[in-house]
Amino acid sequence: MSEHEQEAELPILEVTNLSKHFSLGNWWKPAIFKAVNDVSFKLHKGEVLSVVGESGSGKSTLARLIARLSNPTEGRILLHGKDILAQEPRKASLAYRRQVQMIFQDPFGSLSPTHPIGYHIERPLQIHKLAQSKDLEREVATLLETVGLHPPADVAERYPFQMSGGQRQRVAIARALAVQPDIILADEPTSMLDVSIRMEVLNLIEKLKTERGIGFLYITHDLASARYVGDRTMVMYAGNVVEEGESCALMENPAHPYTQLLLASVPDPSSGLSTGETTAKAEGTRKPPNRDKGCPFASRCPMRMSICEEKMPRRTSLAANHFVRCHLHEADPPKPA
Repeated sequence: MSEHEQEAELPILEVTNLSKHFSLGNWWKPAIFKAVNDVSFKLHKGEVLSVVGESGSGKSTLARLIARLSNPTEGRILLHGKDILAQEPRKASLAYRRQVQMIFQDPFGSLSPTHPIGYHIERPLQIHKLAQSKDLEREVATLLETVGLHPPADVAERYPFQMSGGQRQRVAIARALAVQPDIILADEPTSMLDVSIRMEVLNLIEKLKTERGIGFLYITHDLASARYVGDRTMVMYAGNVVEEGESCALMENPAHPYTQLLLASVPDPSSGLSTGETTAKAEGTRKPPNRDKGCPFASRCPMRMSICEEKMPRRTSLAANHFVRCHLHEADPPKPA
């Protein structure tokens, strides 16, 4: 394999055993909340990895750790093979900020209302010294055209309150693109948009992935959009990755009971089920966050076994690009309790 081919195979981002724990309680009764627990994955150039799970599953915390907006308790973050946490243990460098950008969920709160749109695009160009003063207007126009905002000269003079939610999210994407990043962390970028606008944003992500080779970590509650835009999907529950695989294969043949329940909760017009109705339901309540043993989904799993309460399932490979953490899929699994 040539050196060029080896570089192409090398993931642009590799996360290994990443964890973020928060202290709860008090000195006489301490407790630990594991917001992200032992998460590992790889992201390649021009790939979209969808991260799905219910609220509180650790998706946004994971994105904030990778964006270096929060420091992990343990683990490694490798960017182009270099251990960022070893080089920059406390604060991310300007070079890292340029390579890893983040798009936030709220297009209303992510832009300052006191500055016009052009200012929001110019600032990263100035901070990272990517354009001279005389070139700023042209670069801003190019970026606004890239995300489909026309005419760019008129858009640059508007203020955020003069634009729709979908337009503001496009501005946030243009701002992220200004520094020519390798990775964009998209934290539910469509959840606050009308359904008619969501597809436009998803198609823009697909276009940027294909044309610019940008790797996306796409965080969402919406399984349909995760399948549509994601090359692979990673399912999180209570801070843990419980299943990962190619998006279409995973959603057609979900292995983990939690993944199955997530998919069962999606309304199916042909079945006559209305929104919120499903044919399967989780049981019980989520286990206490400071409990160290057993499967995190055990207290709610309709297929739980006695071993689920005692031992964390190991990572089991079901296919070349599909793995699950569930005792049901381990060799010689025990019988249900």
